[in-house]
Amino acid sequence: MTRREREDLAKRVCNFYEDAGNHSVKTTVNYFKKLSVPERTIRYMLRKYLVHQTTEFLPRKGRPVKITDRQLGGLVKTVNNKTGLSQRLIAKDYNVHQSTISRTLKRRTSVVIRKRKKAPKINSEAQEKLAQKNCGKLYRMILNGCDIVLDDEKYFGLSGDNVLCNQRFYTTDPSTTPTDVKYKKKSKFSPKLLVWMAMSSKGVSDIYIHRSKQAVTGDIYLNECINRRLLPFIEEHHKNDNFVFWPDKASAHYAGVVLDRLEEKNIPIVPKQHNPTNVPQARPIETVWSILEQKVYAQNWVAKDLDSLARRIKIKAKELEKKMLQDMVNNIRKQLRSMWRNGLYSIC
Repeated sequence: MTRREREDLAKRVCNFYEDAGNHSVKTTVNYFKKLSVPERTIRYMLRKYLVHQTTEFLPRKGRPVKITDRQLGGLVKTVNNKTGLSQRLIAKDYNVHQSTISRTLKRRTSVVIRKRKKAPKINSEAQEKLAQKNCGKLYRMILNGCDIVLDDEKYFGLSGDNVLCNQRFYTTDPSTTPTDVKYKKKSKFSPKLLVWMAMSSKGVSDIYIHRSKQAVTGDIYLNECINRRLLPFIEEHHKNDNFVFWPDKASAHYAGVVLDRLEEKNIPIVPKQHNPTNVPQARPIETVWSILEQKVYAQNWVAKDLDSLARRIKIKAKELEKKMLQDMVNNIRKQLRSMWRNGLYSIC
């Protein structure tokens, strides 16, 4: 019998008790027993009606809480906006089990456990204020529909054990799990590739794979990245557009030969003195690297050598969705404005 059916039956029983039964419990019980209603049910409904003067289901007190309302306020103050806490240690202070603390925070408070986000550390307050000020300058520079072209570099190894989907495994018995699944085997000096890429709301450029162990110099950056890849990408997608080139502040990106070449081709670039320092949260290309990593190392893929790794990176880079890239770049203006007005960590 559902709750609604029990309430309807209780109303019938009580109405009969008031009207036809002449306030006689025995008469009411005998009548409904003939209708195949258990006597215990009839007496329970009448007893509840006589005590509470209603046939509706009233809220029940239930199990008493182990943490009172007064203690609840202290519990919230203990955990609110703090890290490094242990629910087991907190439970000892209240003489309850850890599960009680977890359940109380979840059901009776608005406290939510959140994962701490990664953010760059800026050494001094002056550097932070300068970066915040430069965010405002860059924001004003890209107003009125100005598109943004970004570039960046990232190292890729033969295996993607650091990718989130490859950090865990499923098993019914860990003792039977193969060692290559159970353990992340890592060599001390594993080979890597340095990958360069440019992006905008129109897509991504051709990938440059830097195989040398030497750092990317100004000449390499000019010949391999600017001349062979960035300029053709801009010529194809932004020939008649209003845009600005926003690199990071690596020394090779602002080498004299690079700046001369960009000026020769009339490519506007964010001046180094106005380029916000250490603000990856405002550069969506950092997120694109993470998405590309997940695509490259999906299903725990491991490269046999650097050549196969380079081929797979180029293939997966072409699978990046244009709509996603467009939304990311269009959101830069909003993020810069928030960082300029509310602080660098307002969007972290």
